[in-house]
Amino acid sequence: MLVIILKFLEVGTRAIFVVLTSYSLEIEQAGQFGLIVTLQGLASFAFGYERHIDLIRRMVGKPDGQFDRAVFQAIHLYGVNYIVGVPLFAVLLILIAHLSPALIGLCVVIAIAEQLMNAAYHLAMVEKRYRKILFVTAVKNIVIAAAVIVGAVRTDLDLPYVLAFWAAASAIGLGVIVVFWITLRQHAPDTEKLGEALVRQYRASSTHFLLGLTAVFTIQIDRLLVGAFLPLADVGIYFRHLVLISMLYQVFNIAFHNRILPKVFAEGRKGDVAPLVRIVRREYLNVLAFWAMVAVTGVLLHLLTNGYFAQQHHLQMSYFGGLLAMSAIRTRADLNALVFNALHQERTVFRLQLLSFALSLPVMIVLAHVYGIAGFIIAGGVSASLYLALTTMHLSRITSVKIHDQ
Repeated sequence: MLVIILKFLEVGTRAIFVVLTSYSLEIEQAGQFGLIVTLQGLASFAFGYERHIDLIRRMVGKPDGQFDRAVFQAIHLYGVNYIVGVPLFAVLLILIAHLSPALIGLCVVIAIAEQLMNAAYHLAMVEKRYRKILFVTAVKNIVIAAAVIVGAVRTDLDLPYVLAFWAAASAIGLGVIVVFWITLRQHAPDTEKLGEALVRQYRASSTHFLLGLTAVFTIQIDRLLVGAFLPLADVGIYFRHLVLISMLYQVFNIAFHNRILPKVFAEGRKGDVAPLVRIVRREYLNVLAFWAMVAVTGVLLHLLTNGYFAQQHHLQMSYFGGLLAMSAIRTRADLNALVFNALHQERTVFRLQLLSFALSLPVMIVLAHVYGIAGFIIAGGVSASLYLALTTMHLSRITSVKIHDQ
């Protein structure tokens, strides 16, 4: 529970920072900021290589020394990924977000720090000694959010100010985390050579990475395409809608998906599908209740303010409704995917996500070209629905096979 509370605090303060920045910057810079946040998330994902999934599943319950040794080996893998990924990240920032070299340097610091802090969160789910690290991340996000509030109140907020403070706070926070980790680390003998350890780690997490990569592109391809199809002003409008819905998706990951993940993985070791299906089905009812509460609250606020806030920031309730429906569909598919992961069928999820992505991408391009922002939202709903249909059909198939075999 402490991990969940701390992660909520971290994500909540980061969400406040992202939302306030998106709504305080002038509309073109808001578009740039949205693209930076998207590319930073992609870079952090690529740097981490989804290594935490194999670590959690393989090292849970192991002695402290073995756990820390595995983490140390993962840090080596991250270092190799930085060498390969940072130049590509810089090129994308130039081409898509049109940033100067100085701002690109700040973004690199942010991406690496965010990746390492997120890795610490995942490890803290199964290793209590790592939980103090979460306090640092939460404090860092509180400081950044406070800086944005002060900047928005006292001056006209601009993008260089935001990125400079974000990078500085992230670098300091990461330094504190490194000190914490060094003090708590328990040494254990390691007879494996560095090259062998790297090859083993890349192989062990390759499917998870490909699966996550497909999932990231399926969910976030629209955020990249808006930069290609829309002017920066429209990009800013799109991201102002998207950041609020993304907050809800983060809540789903922390409060619902990640909360039941250890239970689902433990149950999955028994190989029985039916209990897993029941767990995720019950959890989705909680998700729907939360989504419905958010929708009703949003409508009431819009009516009570007589649409003033929406007019001031170029917002449309129809856009919010479409994005909320898309997210509700996607979360159900993600819960199905969690069942497959528990059964060690990651490749199945990868194939289904890849298929849904390949089928929906042309639809997104056409609809975006014709309808702009509305086209992106409609296409996102199509993609989520297709992925849900594919995972549901396959889950029903393996459930039927299990019942028949019994």
